[in-house]
Amino acid sequence: MGKGQGFGFGLCPFIPDRYPLRCERFGRNAVNNPFSPDCRKLQRYAGLATAALMACATIITVLMKGAQTTPQEVATHDVAPAFKLQVERNLVTVRVVVRDRKGEAVDNLRQEDFQLFDRGKKQTIETFTVEKPAPNPAEKSPDASTPQPASEATGKTPPDFTSPRRYVALYFDDVNTGISGLSRTRDAADRFLKTSFHAGDHVGVFAASGQKPLDFTDDLDRVHQALQDIRPHPLITADEMCGAITPYEAYLISQFTGLHGQTNDVIILVQTEKVLCCGEPGYCKPPPVEAIRMEAMRVQAETEKRAVITLQGIEALVGRMTMLRGQRSLVFISDGFLSETLGDQLSRLADRALRANIVISALDARGLFVPGFVADASVGGGLASDPQMGSLKERLMSMAATQESSVLGTLAQDTGGTFFENSNDMEAGIRRVAANPDTYYTLAFSPQNLKHDGTFHALKVTLVSGKGLSIQVRKGYYAPKKSEDAAGQEKEEIQDAMLSTNEMLGLPIRVNTQYFYGRQDQRGN
Repeated sequence: MGKGQGFGFGLCPFIPDRYPLRCERFGRNAVNNPFSPDCRKLQRYAGLATAALMACATIITVLMKGAQTTPQEVATHDVAPAFKLQVERNLVTVRVVVRDRKGEAVDNLRQEDFQLFDRGKKQTIETFTVEKPAPNPAEKSPDASTPQPASEATGKTPPDFTSPRRYVALYFDDVNTGISGLSRTRDAADRFLKTSFHAGDHVGVFAASGQKPLDFTDDLDRVHQALQDIRPHPLITADEMCGAITPYEAYLISQFTGLHGQTNDVIILVQTEKVLCCGEPGYCKPPPVEAIRMEAMRVQAETEKRAVITLQGIEALVGRMTMLRGQRSLVFISDGFLSETLGDQLSRLADRALRANIVISALDARGLFVPGFVADASVGGGLASDPQMGSLKERLMSMAATQESSVLGTLAQDTGGTFFENSNDMEAGIRRVAANPDTYYTLAFSPQNLKHDGTFHALKVTLVSGKGLSIQVRKGYYAPKKSEDAAGQEKEEIQDAMLSTNEMLGLPIRVNTQYFYGRQDQRGN
């Protein structure tokens, strides 16, 4: 191509590489003659080329900016998943009381003296504390002959202020306990406090029904009045007529998985007793099996409802006592009730009391148990004429008494408390369960790979060298279930941890990591 007609710039091939901006030489050369037609044409072409060049530069600028922003947009789609830290608390607390052959508490053991097993697998003890009873403030009171510092303002000796040393909650199960057990235990508690109340002690009186609670106070007159106000409040009136199904019989019938119309010994017992109690045995017919099953379901539902009310009251009281500072013990006074279907709730209650460092002791208000259904003429009296059914009734009543008191023993054993039963000396019982708790050891561990399925985990605690020593420890715990209200459960656990008096010198954690490949790693680069 001739001069001024070449093409270049690659992206704009229509623009010439060189072109004259003006025709300088005059002469015969028409191209260089500014007045020639060809020169004027070339000048017009140069103006068009300049405009084209400016347009091309604008397009290139836009394309370059687009090339710079494209990788940034791609990067926003190539962000790695956000890191997520999930914290799960599975700390299980176990309170242990060790006694020698004389029944005295042993207080000189160390962490390495204990071994803890969960379902037969040895666990690592992560926290270990020793709790000893606080001394009586009267033992530390200064001698009367010792001069006390006088106040500069008044010149008088300031009053001796003693912060509360111990809180004792008397919790009466007025929902499941009759008037006989309540009257004997409340009077025994009143007499005990008059003779054994120490400075710094605060006592509260509470009832399962929620009637007339008395918050913790050192005013014995108010405590006396609160005790006198304790009365039975069954909430659901139990059927005590002749032939009525007892709670334990209802439980056994509900556990019977026979087909429609099939029977067992307990159902036959109920049929026999209802016929004998109708007044005219020769004309009365035994009720059908399905009718007995329906009645058993109703009795069991009412029994479980009363039990739940009582346990919820204890749990609320434990939450109230968590905010107190000092030694805290709860005395549970009851005739007992069936709790076979409430094992997980009992385990949660014991866990919360353990985390709050609250000891639960229990007293069986029934006193000395007298075997034999004839001892209670209102129940089973008509079976005296049927030796076989009478013997079965007697065995069931003895088994029921044992099962109903197990809830008291379980709470006391799991939390390091004392269980007083099978005695009519209620004042001695109150003195024992309300006394300063013995020395106990608190062990805690985190079970590995714990499944939230609500199953029971048997615990076992042994001593490396424990010859002649006995151990009181909880039998086990129930694994937590997946809570529908996870936020509420987390809030409760945080509150219990914040208000707990347990000393934590470390924070046991377990970290699980998850890794992933970036886009470059997936391409093999």
